[in-house]
Amino acid sequence: MRPPLPSPLKIRADAARNRARILEAAAEVFAERGLEASTAEVARRAGVGEATLYRRFPSRDDLVLAIVQTQMDEVAAAAEECLRDPDPWRGLERFMHEMIARRVSDVGALDAVKAHCMASPELGAHRRRVLDATSALVRRGQEAGVVREDLTGTDLSFLLTAAASVGGLPFPGLREDVWKRYLGVILDGMRPEGATKLRPAAPSRRVFG
Repeated sequence: MRPPLPSPLKIRADAARNRARILEAAAEVFAERGLEASTAEVARRAGVGEATLYRRFPSRDDLVLAIVQTQMDEVAAAAEECLRDPDPWRGLERFMHEMIARRVSDVGALDAVKAHCMASPELGAHRRRVLDATSALVRRGQEAGVVREDLTGTDLSFLLTAAASVGGLPFPGLREDVWKRYLGVILDGMRPEGATKLRPAAPSRRVFG
């Protein structure tokens, strides 16, 4: 008697787990070795065969695009979670801490996919979801009177990038968490007290597609 065939639900669950393992492994490998790293190494680290990898991601670009989509969805989900914090300032501050800590620990992967993230039309909906959530964090803080009125969601994206870039500086002896010092300065500058007029104007949403 033949064993029963796996159910469609089990097949889908296995496929989802394989996809997640491939994306996690690819992000690690590309961070360590750049986008020219071997897909065979990605498959080996994910614990799947190359045939499985290519069924899910026929090209390297497909794989990179999926990594960026996943990362952007995680950012949006984190911002949406922080929007549920009853304290608007605490939610905004928590989001910035979490995002910069993530970026600092993942500088290689971030640099490797930056061009795809900024230019790919396939990521337009993901960029808009992130920007909508970060803009909502800023607006909620402004409505509560704890964030300066001339700040925008696009400003927040660039401020996060600026603070995270400190973590990638190659100076010996530089503390890994030195970015927290400069995030403190940025957060102080986001407060309405003592704010001076910002020039030039904030980047348009069109910058993000």
